[in-house]
Amino acid sequence: MLIAVERLLIRLRQPSARADELIALRRRLRDERAATIDADERALAREVHDRKLAVVAELRAVTSCGSCAAGQPWPVGHHAGGACCAGDTASLFDDRELAALAHAGTGPGDLVAPREAPAGCAFRAATGCTLAVRHRPARCVHYVCTTLRRELHRRGQLDAVEARLAALDGAMQRFAAARAARLDRETVAPLVEALTAASAARRR
Repeated sequence: MLIAVERLLIRLRQPSARADELIALRRRLRDERAATIDADERALAREVHDRKLAVVAELRAVTSCGSCAAGQPWPVGHHAGGACCAGDTASLFDDRELAALAHAGTGPGDLVAPREAPAGCAFRAATGCTLAVRHRPARCVHYVCTTLRRELHRRGQLDAVEARLAALDGAMQRFAAARAARLDRETVAPLVEALTAASAARRR
């Protein structure tokens, strides 16, 4: 009942395209949060989260990301912020990114979108992303374009940022591998159970 009310409110408050994206994204997030995972997979999701925040801390003073979309065609140029924020919501929040967020603590209520017309990602607004950094996909801090790379080089930060990005990438790969292994086990387990039951039936 509460989910139905939530969906109705989203449709009343949001343009139809964004409403559909938000409803689908929140549904996928709930499904992932309902999954049974072990402590190791949860720890890896937390590591992705911590590595992401470490990258963000390193990038806090940069200026390149505030204006690179200006003058570009719609939807990229609709807002002055980062061009990378104009991506497709479902692609930015792919299955492994959404899973890492879910198991690091992000819930449906944390996915807060702006009210204005969409221009790229559902959470992109004229003043920037409406998501708290901890609830953004790891790939949102992984876009180190040529312009940003030049700025980091001038600041003497490029090596440090690249090291932190490599650590984030490694953490995400380990998390994705653990999740894939769990999904494989969940797929195989019913088959093994069915084969065992069939073998037992033949012996009777």
